Amino acid sequence: MRTIKLTLAYDGSTFHGWQRQPGVRTVQGSLEAALAKVLGVDAIAVPGAGRTDAGVHARGQVASFVCETSLPARAFPPLLARELPADVRVLHAEDAPAGFHARHSARARRYAYRLLAVPDVLRERYAWAPLRLPPLAALRASAGPLAGTHDCSAFQAVGSAPTDPVCRIHRAHWRYCEAGVMLDIVADHFLYHMVRNLVGTSLSAAESGEPQAHMQAVIESRDRSRGGVTAPPEGLSLERVYYDGEDLHEWRARAPGRGR
Repeated sequence: MRTIKLTLAYDGSTFHGWQRQPGVRTVQGSLEAALAKVLGVDAIAVPGAGRTDAGVHARGQVASFVCETSLPARAFPPLLARELPADVRVLHAEDAPAGFHARHSARARRYAYRLLAVPDVLRERYAWAPLRLPPLAALRASAGPLAGTHDCSAFQAVGSAPTDPVCRIHRAHWRYCEAGVMLDIVADHFLYHMVRNLVGTSLSAAESGEPQAHMQAVIESRDRSRGGVTAPPEGLSLERVYYDGEDLHEWRARAPGRGR
């Protein structure tokens, strides 16, 4: 028996999220169906590292599965390309150690949320154009208090299943990107709708006149009603998942526009 690790990207616009659900189109469901055909089995379970919501995209989602096959790992991307829909692509496949699990073995995840400076009919599939985009300096100030270990209840969707609200945020930084700005955030785990609620709160804080103090007060309140609106899903993308031995700070060398 072998454990295979897949890295994949997808356009989440027409999916009802990652997680398999009866009667609707999901990324996990599409991937499991394609993989079952490649392996010649009736069904196979393929857990993912991030349970992205409907409309959320990915450029670095990770999935894993256990199987008995003689296929080399490198064969999976081209074979799956024949079976998967055009809006899902397996970028890389490799053998993983026994016991590896895409979600449970993850140390951290990196998400990006993109905002447009002006409406754009093409880019709005992958970014949000708010009514007004605050100055980058104010957005950066609002994100200042986020790095560190916090009770993030103020950013958790109301009615979410009970979970540990304490998150270690390794990085939260706004920077310029094409046609707008982007929040780049890395944490050990994320609560339901956390990044989208953080974006809405950051916009509110940036308009408050005291962005840093506003965000700090929201964090300390642990009260979702003190935060901003929930940003829409199309601006959110799962960029990378980190595992043991991988550098959580690789963005320092690779992230474009980091000094702008």
